[in-house]
Amino acid sequence: MPKKPSKKKVGTTEEQTLLLKEQVLLSKERTILSFMRTGLAAIGAGVVLISVFPGNHTTWVMGVALILIGMVELFESYRRMSHYKREMEKIKSRLGKEWV
Repeated sequence: MPKKPSKKKVGTTEEQTLLLKEQVLLSKERTILSFMRTGLAAIGAGVVLISVFPGNHTTWVMGVALILIGMVELFESYRRMSHYKREMEKIKSRLGKEWV
């Protein structure tokens, strides 16, 4: 007697795909948080350079450059984070309440 094919739940592969997308988004989120830490460190280093060497023109320029680079990094990281957050909300709404 031949074996009956096993029945799959409807939407199982779609749920697995959505969960994998969620996992990828979470890893991207961790990466963005590390970029935010780097931006904050650059701002801190710039402030330290300006405050420790107030009379030196070269360190003042380097300090301002570090502050600007850190701020750009923070704003760009925030923009990416909000994009990934919207994507995560879409995935959660498609998965339904049992996965949240």
